[in-house]
Amino acid sequence: MKDKIKFIKELSENMNANKIDMVRYEEKNFEIQITKKEKKPVIYKGTPVLSGTDPAPLQQETQETSASVLTEASVVQEKESGTRITSPMVGTFYISPSPNSEPFIKEGDLVTEGQTLCIVEAMKLMNEVKSSVSGKVKKILVKDGEAIKKGQELVIID
Repeated sequence: MKDKIKFIKELSENMNANKIDMVRYEEKNFEIQITKKEKKPVIYKGTPVLSGTDPAPLQQETQETSASVLTEASVVQEKESGTRITSPMVGTFYISPSPNSEPFIKEGDLVTEGQTLCIVEAMKLMNEVKSSVSGKVKKILVKDGEAIKKGQELVIID
């Protein structure tokens, strides 16, 4: 166990030294994946602030600001409504049957229950994902060729 911990420490040090963002290592009964967490600057009132430091104490928000935040939140929630079609497995998302073909669906298209929406490729097998409802394609949440997880939301149908 100590050897594995030492190996992980060396691996992460080498990642930092060589500016590598992700490493995956597999051996018989040992598998590890290390991914760097991206440091993003915190923005406080339009001014970047270093992570880990507290910005000046927050001033009380005006009622206008609170109202606009509530309005934006309700708009976001409104946009998110609809039936969510999820991936049945881990794989790669494809919106069309082949690279030169038209996509199965586009945002705004009307679909019927049982209609093919996309393909999830897993281990060189192409698995069609069919719509469980009829309606209008509100949003396609995944890009063509993107790796997806089981249960990940792919499409919203309203």
